Amino acid sequence: MNRTSPIPAAHFESIFAASPSSLLILLPNEDLTIVGVTNDYLRDTLTTREQILGKPVFEAFPDNPHTPEANSTRNLRASLARVVATKSSDAMAVQRYDVPRRDGFGFEQRYWSPVNTPVLSPDGDLVYIIHRVENVTDYMRLREENEARRKRSAELSEQNEKMEAEILQRGLELDAKNSELRQANETLMQYARAARDEAQRKDEFVAMLAHELRNPLAGISTALELLGITGHDSAKATELHEVCFRQLGNLTRLVDDLLDVSRVSRGTVYLRKEPLDLRDVLDNALHTVRGLLDERGLTVSTSIAPGTYRMCADSTRLEQVLSNLLSNAAKFTEAGGQVTVVLSNETRENEAWGVLQVKDNGRGIPPDKLSNIFELFVQVDTEIDRARGGLGIGLTLVQKLIEMHGGEVRAESRGIGFGSTFTVRLPLDVHVALPGQGTLRGTLPREKLASARVLLIEDNVDARETLKTLLQTYGYVVEAVESGEEGLRRMREQRPDIAIVDIGLPGLDGFEVARRARLLPDAGEIKLVALSGYSGTDTERKAAAAGFNLHLVKPVNPVELPRILTKGTGGSG
Repeated sequence: MNRTSPIPAAHFESIFAASPSSLLILLPNEDLTIVGVTNDYLRDTLTTREQILGKPVFEAFPDNPHTPEANSTRNLRASLARVVATKSSDAMAVQRYDVPRRDGFGFEQRYWSPVNTPVLSPDGDLVYIIHRVENVTDYMRLREENEARRKRSAELSEQNEKMEAEILQRGLELDAKNSELRQANETLMQYARAARDEAQRKDEFVAMLAHELRNPLAGISTALELLGITGHDSAKATELHEVCFRQLGNLTRLVDDLLDVSRVSRGTVYLRKEPLDLRDVLDNALHTVRGLLDERGLTVSTSIAPGTYRMCADSTRLEQVLSNLLSNAAKFTEAGGQVTVVLSNETRENEAWGVLQVKDNGRGIPPDKLSNIFELFVQVDTEIDRARGGLGIGLTLVQKLIEMHGGEVRAESRGIGFGSTFTVRLPLDVHVALPGQGTLRGTLPREKLASARVLLIEDNVDARETLKTLLQTYGYVVEAVESGEEGLRRMREQRPDIAIVDIGLPGLDGFEVARRARLLPDAGEIKLVALSGYSGTDTERKAAAAGFNLHLVKPVNPVELPRILTKGTGGSG
């Protein structure tokens, strides 16, 4: 074969088909008909020459209908149009152009890197377009896999950061919970310590209560025993009677304090406020404790600053407060000591206040007791001798009653041996009008007292007979019965001036007796007095609703009884 002779034209088709590239030869007509194809192109596109030669390129290779977002045919058509228009090559970006599967079912994913090159005649006319593609599917898949791995790595990194942040947050939350737990444990420990302290105070209180109750009971028991032995020794009998009365008074005060602290704790104490002068309350309180002060051999000085001390308050409760403070001063000050009472006034924020101070140079208050001196059951004196007495509830009552009046109380002491000062501040009302001194509603005339007729209805024999004898001693004409039914019959028949009715009668109780008595003709002239061991606002309300004029709580003070019975409506006891 002549090496310089030209290659036969028939060989060019074989040479083109075997070219190591994926090539199509297209006619530059309207259909862009396929007129040539290389073996590599057929392999890459899963086609045969018989399937695609002579067909328009977009008929042979349509878009994948399952990828509506595909735009490869549009991009290829535009590139080929540019080649036709410009007669120059046009390189396209990587395209996704899926090819039909050989079995005719669906498409296989392919990525291509196309270049469209014009073939011109010697005259410059466009005669063919060579469409060359490079199958970059493996590369794109690897790239997609890398991208997927990168995204996954980013996701993992993000998740890791979130987990680290969450761990940090949970660590902070755990620290906070641990802190809360520590605080809760500390609070529980404080509660436990407080409970132990309170339990200890209650144990001490019970022991002190037993001691305080046994002392007057022992005195009364011994005095009664001696009364039986001494016989007709009137001087000794008088002395023993005074012992009984004194110890009975101690017992009564103990029981009253216990009842009062119970009612205050339950919020069932109600104040009976009325216009008063604080100086009068102080005078009454000093009179009440004068015997104790004298017995202790104490010097008492009183200083009252000029001014107005009017206010609206419960005089009985304020006397109770001041008597308690004065009694404490007396009990904790040695013989020959000094108790000073100072009453003054001050103005705070344009409001008038009465300031009362009770000072003593007695034992004083230790620093560890000063902060909780007003708490229930707190005792300064807990020695075995219990020489000063008390249950550790008086100052609790003082604070509660003063606060119910809108005031405040404070204790001061420099410690043991330096005495103490209690300061009470109460709001004044300088415009309040004090009541006149006229006769109270329902008061019996003094001239009628000696002949006043009293009906006593009491089922307890001892209580009935002793009270009857006491009333007769004061000059009353007394008839005593033991049942509510008998009492009502006597009221219908005799119309007494005063009827003293025990509330706790068996059968027809005192409340019902009063209700029925008020239905009797002219019953409004009878003063009905309720007598019982029950105290408190509820009992007093029930008594008033039933028709009683007065309510007395057992035991009634014998010395005060005539004054109480001649007093107008209003509670007592």
